[in-house]
Amino acid sequence: MKILMVVAHFMPVHRGGAEMQCWKQAKALAQRGHKVTVLTPWWSLSSKRSEWVDGVRIRRMGFLLPLTWLARRWHARLKPPPAEGGGEVVSATPKARKKRFRWMSLTERPGLFSFILEVACAIRFRRLRPDVIHVHESHWIAGFAHWMAERLDVPVFCKEGLLPVLDFGGAQHVPWRERWRERRTKCRFIAMTDAIQDALIKAGIAPDQIACVPNGVEIPERKAQPQLYGDALYVGNLSQGAAHKGFDVLLKAMGEVVKEAPEIKLRICGAGVATGWQAMADELGCGTAVEFVGRVEDLTEYHHHSGFLVLPSRKEGISNALLEAQAAGLPAIVTDIPGNTAVIQHGFNGLVVPVGDAVALARAIVEMHRSTELRERLGHAARQQAEARFAISRVAEQLEELYHTALVATTPDGFQD
Repeated sequence: MKILMVVAHFMPVHRGGAEMQCWKQAKALAQRGHKVTVLTPWWSLSSKRSEWVDGVRIRRMGFLLPLTWLARRWHARLKPPPAEGGGEVVSATPKARKKRFRWMSLTERPGLFSFILEVACAIRFRRLRPDVIHVHESHWIAGFAHWMAERLDVPVFCKEGLLPVLDFGGAQHVPWRERWRERRTKCRFIAMTDAIQDALIKAGIAPDQIACVPNGVEIPERKAQPQLYGDALYVGNLSQGAAHKGFDVLLKAMGEVVKEAPEIKLRICGAGVATGWQAMADELGCGTAVEFVGRVEDLTEYHHHSGFLVLPSRKEGISNALLEAQAAGLPAIVTDIPGNTAVIQHGFNGLVVPVGDAVALARAIVEMHRSTELRERLGHAARQQAEARFAISRVAEQLEELYHTALVATTPDGFQD
């Protein structure tokens, strides 16, 4: 089967949740004998236009996009986003974003047009001939992927990973923006959780147009031993801030935790500027208990020298960081948002606290820190569930079945791989 994965950003330019899942799934499907190509905009001159990595072909298109990316970096230096810290939940309003990026349309629109044009030419001259398309985001690029699938006469699947569903932010400079907005609802949808599936149905997507498949994770051979360590671990990008990741709640909770358990340490692994958050930790009295590690490529040693993961997010899909910790056998404390509770069952493989509640989070951290038996029991269940439900090999099987069913239904004489 020839599978085309489509994603709006990709490594090395951007390494977020959608990009990491796209890559994990692409490699797993390639290992099962399929021909997998990742199609993504060519944002940076430092990235190759076409390359093979781990059996997957990566194709980057959009000959003007490196200029767009350069203009974005210049603009970020001239008008950097507001710094976070001090407990404020910072988020740019639509009006502020429009004002901030008004002149950027001079580079944004031509750059994105060059991507659309180059992909259209590749289809026209038969340089893109997949059997199925899988797009990993539900914004404008999902509508464009549907247009591609229509031209190629192949099925297209769109992953929806966040609530609220079908968000269309950040697409103000995309050519034919409203056309893509309308088209994306015609895709077949892959919902990461039952809550997302329900929300898609409420948004008008037919139930038979939706399948529920979670994110996947590689299962490491070596297991963590959370019973040996009582310290906490957080993994996430600091640039996503309080509005998304809940750093303010985490640090307020740690301010309370150190009053009861001054020996505890919290290691925060992730890229982004930590200055404001370090100042907040110092102000709350937990500065010496919190270590900002920075970006970490391989989290294995942190998993194996921590007692549990903390994920205080206000908004989250199925977190890759959470799945990786669970696969290693590390229990987790999470907030009660749908993406987290799709993985963590309170008292089984972790603890669940109300979102935004620093006091409840502090209590859970102290409880987990003090109980060796609890960490061992929850960590054992975490590993077992990760193997049974979230192993990337299992997710690849589910995707393969979805693709094949769609191909059989849309191919007059039946699809033969």
